[in-house]
Amino acid sequence: MFQDESRKDYALVAVIAALISVNAFLYFLSRDQTFVHIDAIAHVNKARGLSDSFRPGLRQLGSIWLPLPHLLMAPLAAIDSLWRNGAAGSLISVGCFIGTGLFLFAIGCTWAGSPIVGWVAFLLFALNPHLIYLFTTPENEPLMIFTSAGLLYYLLQWSRDERWKNLALAGLFAFAGTWTRYEGWVLAAAACGLVFIVTRKQRLAATILFTGAAVVGPMLWMLFNMFYFDDPLMFTYGIGSAQLNDAGKRFGTAGDLLASSTRYFVDVAYSLNPGVLWMGVGGLGMALFLLRRRNWRSTLILIVGCLAVFGFYVVNLYTNNISILLPGLVKDDPQSTYNVRYGTVMAATIPLFAALLVFMVWRQVEQRRAIALLILAPLFLPDPVPAQSHEAMSEQFTRNLFYTEAIHNQSFWMPPFIDVSMKLKEEISGHHDEPALIATNTRIVHVAVWATGIPMKRFITEMNEYDWALNLNNTDPRVRWVITEEGDQLWHAQGRSLQKNWIEVASAKSNSTGRVHLFRRP
Repeated sequence: MFQDESRKDYALVAVIAALISVNAFLYFLSRDQTFVHIDAIAHVNKARGLSDSFRPGLRQLGSIWLPLPHLLMAPLAAIDSLWRNGAAGSLISVGCFIGTGLFLFAIGCTWAGSPIVGWVAFLLFALNPHLIYLFTTPENEPLMIFTSAGLLYYLLQWSRDERWKNLALAGLFAFAGTWTRYEGWVLAAAACGLVFIVTRKQRLAATILFTGAAVVGPMLWMLFNMFYFDDPLMFTYGIGSAQLNDAGKRFGTAGDLLASSTRYFVDVAYSLNPGVLWMGVGGLGMALFLLRRRNWRSTLILIVGCLAVFGFYVVNLYTNNISILLPGLVKDDPQSTYNVRYGTVMAATIPLFAALLVFMVWRQVEQRRAIALLILAPLFLPDPVPAQSHEAMSEQFTRNLFYTEAIHNQSFWMPPFIDVSMKLKEEISGHHDEPALIATNTRIVHVAVWATGIPMKRFITEMNEYDWALNLNNTDPRVRWVITEEGDQLWHAQGRSLQKNWIEVASAKSNSTGRVHLFRRP
């Protein structure tokens, strides 16, 4: 795969990355810290649902989250032990950590023509405690970072030798990115323009072929949504989408371009380290200067790749599609933590620009020390991350915001669902009622199976379209238990009947949820 540098260097990078990621995974797994965020729980459950659900099949992927992470996890999630502790997803992230490290090293060597840039970029990535932790969890950001780095590497190789193999691999990584996270769509679109600009020979043919590969992912996803959910754009407004979850809310960055840019800049600074980000900004400035040099094509690819992803999040903050919160960032809400991990996707480019700055300093330090000091200026710029968001050095692995956000969710809105689910497990055991079915929705089922280990095939949810529709009218005789939250679809359809004709076994409520009820058939 890598052509220019010695095999020993790449083997050493792979070994270091593997030692870091595998040991970190085992450490956090032993502390039950990898499988705690509700999104991570849902990712692994979706993968499990492909084989273990009331009606197994592709419909269990849902209409919102892109499918590649769940498809990759599915074979591992079919193993009970790997499903229950989330390792089915964590192992994919561990592999992505190793792959991303290799790509960053390879890009640095290829772009700058020096292994120094490759090593610095790799170490800035691999020694970041926040990233090390994230890459032990079943989130989909690690796969997005890996596919982004792979796309940029093969685009660089294509710009150098225009071998069709490199274009094909770039197209493969572009496709993978478009099936991982939605910023992958923007990055793939930017890559289509880059192929047209950087190609010297057969420009039109190369652009058409690459664009065809890049649009396959979004087109297939829309066809999937149309086939299973009757609308090719269901992913934009369906249950669980940002548009629906945040309906009626207005975030502090909405309509303010400067605030949106600043908010995401702060998030990236927390995720990647403020000093690394400032060095990356300095390196980006150096890269803009290098656009006038002979290797401008490689430099342009990295600049556009970086700005495309950054711009994606700024636009979504500006248009009120997403919110990012860190402690101390909002004056009236000093403790809120939300979507902090979004800043990590910049890890595919920022370490490279930071490494370029380090390399330029190293080259100039003997000859032009004054210039070297000027290049180091970004290190003395103010820390954009609020003081409340900083952890002590000893807590950057175990008490970072990625983890504390997950714990906050568990204490904020999950307790009623956990309480009712544990009561359900107790009742099933007491009545020896293992074969009976349970009706509930997907918001509840992810928490229920995570908390209790009850097999997913016992739950009827809206992912089982035909059976769900029947239960909204007349509860299936095979259903012995119903978990419903006041205000959800099942409550509106059957709430009165359940209260009148069924036995209420338990109920619970928090300030951020409706009352959650557990009913048993008489």
